[in-house]
Amino acid sequence: MIRKTCDVVIVGSGFAGLSAADILAERGLRVLLLDENLHLGGQLLRSPPWSGKRSSAGGIMGYGFRLIGRIKSQPIEVLNRTNVLDIDERGMLLVEREERMISVASKMLLLATGARERFMPFKGWTLPGVISTGAAQILMKSYGVLPSKRMLIAGIGPLLLAVAGEFLKNGGRLLSVLDMGGAREKFLLLTRGIQQFSKVTEGIVESAQVFLARVPYHLRTMVVEARGGPGLSAVVAAKIGKDGSLLKGTEMIYRTDSLALGHGFVPNIELAQLAGCAIDHDGGKGGWVVRVGEDLQTSEDRVFAAGEITGIGGALKSMDEGRLAAFGILNKLGREVDPKRLIHLKRQRNRHLRFGILFNNLHRMPDQAFLSIPGEVTICRCEDVKMADVTRAVKDGYDTPAALKRALRIGMGNCQGRICAPLVYDILSALKKTTAKEFPPFSVRSPVKPVAIRSFLS
Repeated sequence: MIRKTCDVVIVGSGFAGLSAADILAERGLRVLLLDENLHLGGQLLRSPPWSGKRSSAGGIMGYGFRLIGRIKSQPIEVLNRTNVLDIDERGMLLVEREERMISVASKMLLLATGARERFMPFKGWTLPGVISTGAAQILMKSYGVLPSKRMLIAGIGPLLLAVAGEFLKNGGRLLSVLDMGGAREKFLLLTRGIQQFSKVTEGIVESAQVFLARVPYHLRTMVVEARGGPGLSAVVAAKIGKDGSLLKGTEMIYRTDSLALGHGFVPNIELAQLAGCAIDHDGGKGGWVVRVGEDLQTSEDRVFAAGEITGIGGALKSMDEGRLAAFGILNKLGREVDPKRLIHLKRQRNRHLRFGILFNNLHRMPDQAFLSIPGEVTICRCEDVKMADVTRAVKDGYDTPAALKRALRIGMGNCQGRICAPLVYDILSALKKTTAKEFPPFSVRSPVKPVAIRSFLS
């Protein structure tokens, strides 16, 4: 086993991780930056190397690409394509890279593990051709590949328009955008979020791209069924009421080869749970989040957290939290920190948090949408658990995530609950007519990602 030591290890190279690494390296600390992706930058900062976007991008994206350039010029050790499998009580990390195990010891640990997409299941959502909006972005931004010539985009949240714009720029034929949200939510976001000028402007530009391309945009519409075999050939959608219930007689059928689907984001908190960090449930922040103080320190003395795992709020929040976490680490190590800059960053972070809470609350899926999931629909793809299995188990008294896990093996497959766990929280909340914070979250065990046995033998 390879052994490494450093002053600070950062898990995740999105805006939060990059911003923290930049400051810490400038102050002379030995920084190790770990990420499971091939390139630095997380989900947002992606582009094919031949596209020229890195040098020409403006705004926050341009800043992000320049930040990556600075990181590469500093004495920061970067390990890409790396999976962190475990964090023990001493803060030691067990890492797998290229089928070899690495043990990492550090004075401080910063978790900037970002978020993943959440989904609303329906009949046929496991068909080939039904992909996440994030997967569509990766294909287009990282590899310059369209998911298909024709595509439909559906769900709720900010990624729908971003993916639509990317697909149109790459010459795809976009059949429609189906948004579960309503006009009222869009208006409230525009008027109350006016202080977040860059975000509102970005949304307006993306909306204009879709409008100018004459792509139909349907509000309060959701996918009911995906049809085909072996691959996707058609999608059935219908209008929904404000409570999320389907409106009969409003069905529409689209002939398409690909459906990109996304319903917002949930924080990746599994490593924080392994480290013993306290977590809280806050629907306004995206679900289960890591509890942090103003300096971004968690409940564990040497562990900090920044970015989407403290609450879904976008790139600007992540960037400011990365900086705040870096200053918190410096202060913990006895280094001087500019108090005026800290005050400014905390104010900015609070503003981004407020906008994120507004956004998440306005784009929350109603309980009725989960109660309307047909019994034959798969909830846990790994263990092939159906909605009927879940509702039956809950009626029989298995009405917590842990109880469902024992009864149905839900969350025990290869993804270890990354797709089905947020669904289980929402379904339980709807069935029990309560909030997800009333249920303890799924437990987490090492290794948190699937790993080949041969990695332990090398």
